Amino acid sequence: MSRIADIALEFAGRGGKRLRPRLCKAVFDSLGGAGDLTQVMEAVECFHKASLVHDDIQDGDEVRYGRPSVWKEHGVPVAIAVGDWLVANGYRLIARSGFANAVRMLGATVASHLRLCEGQGDDLLGGAAKDYISICERKTGEAFALAAQLGALAAGADDAPYRRWGLAYGVLFQVNDDIADIGESDALLSQRADWSAKLSAISREIGFAFFGSQGNSV
Repeated sequence: MSRIADIALEFAGRGGKRLRPRLCKAVFDSLGGAGDLTQVMEAVECFHKASLVHDDIQDGDEVRYGRPSVWKEHGVPVAIAVGDWLVANGYRLIARSGFANAVRMLGATVASHLRLCEGQGDDLLGGAAKDYISICERKTGEAFALAAQLGALAAGADDAPYRRWGLAYGVLFQVNDDIADIGESDALLSQRADWSAKLSAISREIGFAFFGSQGNSV
């Protein structure tokens, strides 16, 4: 195995709540899916970790999971290759998953990744305020939408309602995250705390059915 693969897999195994693969599994199980979903869940996590590697480069973040981010530890060129490898490995895992809908699953993944890249690009290029929700949907919502969609497709079910649910949950996730980044003035802190509490309560309510009692809050 190459050094890039070693770095990528080590990073993929680091911290995180694994919300996206857990959502994928929850949808699959709720639909009575048959078969081993492990490779699909691993693919979903690979996609998420790839986005973190690239995000850290774009945002200049030097720490991830309490350790130097991949670009900080290995340099930007290596980090770009690591992120790319994780995406490619995710496609490989889905292709090898053995599900009858594997081709549809790959098609859904490609379409989702195109939308995600467009949303991230619009955010980096300074999207207008009126486009905020659209950017949230494409930048963050897509990862949750795809996770739910893949679980439904693997189970041989209609993926549309699960994709819509995942997209909505992802928007809540991003909005709450953005609120947490608001400045630290007393007035803003009060407003931030109020909205964060409301959004967390909403996310717990709509996420409970999928995530159970652990890790269901944004």
